[in-house]
Amino acid sequence: MKKIIKTVIIVILILGAVGAGLYYYMMPETLKVVVADKGVVSPMLSGTGKIEGDRKVKIYSDVAGVIDERYVEKGERVKKGDLLVGYAGDSQQNSVDLAATDVEYSEKILGAASDNRAKYQRKYNAAVKQIEECKSVYALLEVNIMSININDQAKTYQIKEQQKAYQNDINKMQEEISEKQSDLSKIEVDLKAIELKSEEDPKIIDELRDRAKDKHNDIKKLNEKISDAQRASLCLPQEGMDPETYKQYTVYQNNLETVTRMWSEARTDRDTAQSMLTAYQEIYADQQTVEHNKLSLSQAEKELQKAKNGTVSPSDGIITNCLVDAGAYVEKGVPVFEMQTDNGYKVNMMVSKYDIASVREGQSADIKIGNMEYVGKVSKINQAAENDASGKAKASIEIDIDTDEDMIIGLDADVTLKLADAMGVLKVPTECIYNDDEGSFVYVIEDGTVAKKYVTIGVKDSMNTQVEGIEEGAHVVIDPGASSSLGEEVKEEVIT
Repeated sequence: MKKIIKTVIIVILILGAVGAGLYYYMMPETLKVVVADKGVVSPMLSGTGKIEGDRKVKIYSDVAGVIDERYVEKGERVKKGDLLVGYAGDSQQNSVDLAATDVEYSEKILGAASDNRAKYQRKYNAAVKQIEECKSVYALLEVNIMSININDQAKTYQIKEQQKAYQNDINKMQEEISEKQSDLSKIEVDLKAIELKSEEDPKIIDELRDRAKDKHNDIKKLNEKISDAQRASLCLPQEGMDPETYKQYTVYQNNLETVTRMWSEARTDRDTAQSMLTAYQEIYADQQTVEHNKLSLSQAEKELQKAKNGTVSPSDGIITNCLVDAGAYVEKGVPVFEMQTDNGYKVNMMVSKYDIASVREGQSADIKIGNMEYVGKVSKINQAAENDASGKAKASIEIDIDTDEDMIIGLDADVTLKLADAMGVLKVPTECIYNDDEGSFVYVIEDGTVAKKYVTIGVKDSMNTQVEGIEEGAHVVIDPGASSSLGEEVKEEVIT
């Protein structure tokens, strides 16, 4: 009997334990929740950035040539005017030597052309003067001869007709001389142009000189014929002269012959000088060549001096990249170094699209580099987004560091910015917010059941985060076990 009673008691106890377990298992879970309400969020934006100099600078080669020596390495601190690279300067010296030779050669050509032009100008002036004098004497002699009384009028008429014939011949020969003189001038110009060239053709030069000589001979013969015609015209036989008159007439004839010869020679000298002056009309081009070569020499000397001076640092700073090595050939104007100036320092930091709206230029910042703490100020908000290491587009801001110390650029700096307060925004504790591949979300209790709600987050401070996507007064689960109760009925414990 005792055994039966004992067995019944054990069964009752087991059934009681099972019932209690079933009751506990079926009872709804209690989750802690907070009520989403509106208020003030005082965000503090924290992030990490890189220390940089106040300005990035590229340094370019001053000349084209071979790098003789590089005097600095990446990471070195330099002062304004410090020598960075030196150049061999061989090509610049060659350019100077060549330009100096060009100047010397062009000056010689100009000097010879100037001397020859002056010489022929003097000859031309002397010939013109002699022609004018011959004209004057010739006219006087002609008047004297014609003033001698000729009794035989018929003979006088014949003489005049013969004189006209002679004059017509003279006019034709003078026209022919003018044509030959024009041809001679062209030959002289061609000959001068060939002689000024660096490569001369002796055969062509000889041909031109022979042609010029022939023209000179033709002109000389025509002038002689003119002289003969003029002399013949004035030496026509005369009648009715007494011995004294005839004697005077003979003197006039001899003087006239002399003047006519001198006149012919003066015309030949004048025409020859004129043709040579025409050939030397290019002296202006020679002057321009000299000036051009002098300018080229001056520029070559400047380039040589640049090569000797080398490329120097444009300001104080730190070399961040060396783009050339000793022995390399560089063109003028190519980058040889990159540096950051150290007149001041800044932190470059990436900011998310949610936080950037609260950042303003002039905002103060606390900056920590290792164990050192500094203060700074937002100096620039770049208007073009950049991708961070994860590939997400973010805004870039620059924060000036208030310090006179020398810093090592490239180090990480921890930055905390006090952003503008967000007034009257819907907020929840930051610990209520979770993230997955689709975005940020919170767990809320609706009609006693746990639900998942995606939200858009805004600014946040040390405790709360601004959210959009839920209503004011929503019960947001703050309990870390919310994910295991998704879709289940639960009890709430409101945390105030």
